[in-house]
Amino acid sequence: MSSHDGTAEAETLPGPPFGEPTRRLLALLRGERVAKPPLWEPWFAMGEMLERDHGGSYERMAGELGHAAVPLGGLRTDVEFVDQRDPAAEGGGWYGGGLLRHPEQIRERPEPDYEAQIEPLLEGKRRAHEHGLACWLVIGWCFDRISASMGLEQLALDCYDRPEFLAEAMEWVEARNRAGIRRVVDAVRPDFLLYNGDCAYKNGTMIHPGMLRELCLEPTRRTVQAIRELGIPLAFHSDGKLDDVIPLLTELGVAAVHGCEAQANDLDGLVERFGDEIALCGNMDVVFLKEASPDAVREATFRMLETGARKRRFIAACNTSPQDYIPPENYRAFCRAVADWAPPAGEGA
Repeated sequence: MSSHDGTAEAETLPGPPFGEPTRRLLALLRGERVAKPPLWEPWFAMGEMLERDHGGSYERMAGELGHAAVPLGGLRTDVEFVDQRDPAAEGGGWYGGGLLRHPEQIRERPEPDYEAQIEPLLEGKRRAHEHGLACWLVIGWCFDRISASMGLEQLALDCYDRPEFLAEAMEWVEARNRAGIRRVVDAVRPDFLLYNGDCAYKNGTMIHPGMLRELCLEPTRRTVQAIRELGIPLAFHSDGKLDDVIPLLTELGVAAVHGCEAQANDLDGLVERFGDEIALCGNMDVVFLKEASPDAVREATFRMLETGARKRRFIAACNTSPQDYIPPENYRAFCRAVADWAPPAGEGA
């Protein structure tokens, strides 16, 4: 089967042990087109529901809700200089300002124990595959790690005052990523990787798009090349407006972008502009999930899928982390709607 623009429709999907949603997700990450979007939740955090309804088993929950993949966790590269105070305290938490101020701090930071990470990740992969699910590993993008480690205000000042320090810091993060790819990812071979790369607000990128490109493109390109040499697909996450982020990702060859935040992006516009170049993932607003009725959730999910899947390169998900403030019946209504939605007649599976 061929798509409307001549691109081959997904026909040969991986066989067992993967279930149907998983096969569709992996096909999309390979650059194929799939008419019925799978459900993948990069940042699922409804821990109370997980424990209460699924006995703490992410694999069992994923099977019951129709998630296509389960997380292995994150590659530990020890690049963060983060204030570990209570996030609720003024100035504390992941984006509370950070402690990185001098080049000596990165030059003196010892490398982590890469080998110790391998066996737990292999065990997680084994469990996922036993349940017919894919698995992914998170790596931290240089901009996200350094903006958290410095604080965005300091990073913005250093774009002008100390650009050479910022360039060294970005390359340092990605060099650690490449070391982890060689020593951990190559051994574990997760089904795909996710770059955690927050770099945008609702009205645009956190720094000028040109500066973002100048600081991050070349260090990231070398990391992406190392991943591609292993034949492992790569997705990317950022909150906020993606108009100036996606062109950077498509140039790098990233397979999918998660977020597509409903309050910052017009999904129809993203599909029209970028839907032939990258798989789009997300767009279900978590605030809406908190406040709507299950029937309204179902209707909104169908509308999202009709728009997002227009070019057959869409993955259903919340646009950020669904947490326990969302009524479980609403989240389940979202998952059921994704499973129940059918593409237009003649579009295939």
